[in-house]
Amino acid sequence: MSTRKSNNNLLSFALIGMILLLGLNGYQWYVNSQLKQDSVQQKTELIELEKIRTELDQDYRAAIEGLDELRGDNKELNQLIESQKTSLQQQKEKINNLIWTKRELGKAREEMKTLKDQAERYIAEISKLKEDNQLLASSNTQLKQEKDALDILYKEEQRAKAEIAQARAVLAAEKEEIVKEKEVLDEKVDIAKAIKINYMEMQGYEVKENGKTKEKSKAKDINMLRTCFLTETNVVASSGEQEFYIRIIDPVGEILAVESKSGVLTNKLDNTQVMYSTSGSMDYQNEDTRGCISLNLGQKLAKGIYDMEIYNNGFMVGKGDFKLK
Repeated sequence: MSTRKSNNNLLSFALIGMILLLGLNGYQWYVNSQLKQDSVQQKTELIELEKIRTELDQDYRAAIEGLDELRGDNKELNQLIESQKTSLQQQKEKINNLIWTKRELGKAREEMKTLKDQAERYIAEISKLKEDNQLLASSNTQLKQEKDALDILYKEEQRAKAEIAQARAVLAAEKEEIVKEKEVLDEKVDIAKAIKINYMEMQGYEVKENGKTKEKSKAKDINMLRTCFLTETNVVASSGEQEFYIRIIDPVGEILAVESKSGVLTNKLDNTQVMYSTSGSMDYQNEDTRGCISLNLGQKLAKGIYDMEIYNNGFMVGKGDFKLK
């Protein structure tokens, strides 16, 4: 009885062991199956990653080669190409990060398309710029030819202008010389036309309330001065009315002036402004002529010697002095 029970226990243990062994084998088979499946999946993923990387490298290399083929002698275009290559390299690095680090293959393919489009756009842009530069270079060549032709015309024109300027300078110098000679002649003619004074005298008068005048020699009694003079014969001067200007200088060097009679004339000898005391005209017929010009005074005179000058035609034609007691 005891032996049968022991056999039953052994049988039970054996069955349990077999069941456990079968379960372990089943689990191991499952694990191996999963590992095999994961391995296949990883291998497939690696193949896909390599495929995408290969496509990326090909697209990138094609883009770089396309840009390099467009390099030339233009420094600015070459700098732009280098800038675009740098931008494409940055885009490639971004895609590599999506492929190997983040394993975002869908997004990586989108970025690869962006890189390809970007490369095509860069190449088209550089090609257009090169074409524009060629057109510009052609235009510049034509402009240079036109400029060279214009430079030749300009130099010829400048040479002609220089010759004309030189001729004008000679003519101007000759004209200036003629003008100077004419001025000298005109001055001589003006001087020749001035009517010289042979004799002149100054007399003081007292003008009474009834209008009568009386000669006076004392300064305190005089309220009018009269200048009388005798001209020379001058056949060059114009006949007819001739104006004479009297300039009277008192003992202290001041000009006797009356507002209604005095003024300023230009001395043609030195082109200075000369103040005169009074003026008057006479009928001159190119012969010795006597005339007198009076000046009614508004102030008392001082004792002493007075200078007097007579001007005609802008020149001093007579000079003298007189004394008042």
